[in-house]
Amino acid sequence: MLVSMIILGILALMIIVGLGRPILKDLKMSWIIPLVFFAVVIGLNFIPIINLGAFSFSVGTLVFYIGIFVTFFIFSRLSSSITAMGLGLIAGGLIYAATRISYLTGNEFFATTNWVYALVLGILMFAITRNGKYSFLASVIAMLLSNMLVQIGSDTVSLNYNFGWTMLASGVAFTLHAVSYLIMEKWLPHTNMKDSRLAHMFESGRLED
Repeated sequence: MLVSMIILGILALMIIVGLGRPILKDLKMSWIIPLVFFAVVIGLNFIPIINLGAFSFSVGTLVFYIGIFVTFFIFSRLSSSITAMGLGLIAGGLIYAATRISYLTGNEFFATTNWVYALVLGILMFAITRNGKYSFLASVIAMLLSNMLVQIGSDTVSLNYNFGWTMLASGVAFTLHAVSYLIMEKWLPHTNMKDSRLAHMFESGRLED
């Protein structure tokens, strides 16, 4: 949980200093909204974990995931949301498959979600979408799915399970997009970074918000 709080704090700081501007552009919202959202999530995660039968969660983590789904389907075009959701579900399924193969082959480190999966996921979502909002959201969905699936068979399924790696994946996607946008804007203003077909769809085709 400490990892997730640190990453949320870093993302909030990036928004404050202006590095999150390209993400806010994709989200079409004022900087104050995600800043307050991150602060609320951090604050609520200091509340003790709630247990409901075989399910457990912290209020902050629950609010974070609810906020992600609201952003998906309220602040986005439906066709774009479905495609991004599909990307996240496919990526999450692939991560889960990798954990099962690792488990069967005796590789304990990769038998559950970890920082390596998170890093690779964040990079891939950025590379595929080239869109700040959708790379962030799809990364969250993918890690949420894989984190839940690897808990199958456990006595308790926790929404907080490896939440830090969820934040790492989405934070990597967030940062890569922000840095790439800054590079293109400041040093390569005549270069178009949106050079993949799917990236073009996210920015200018049917996936455009």
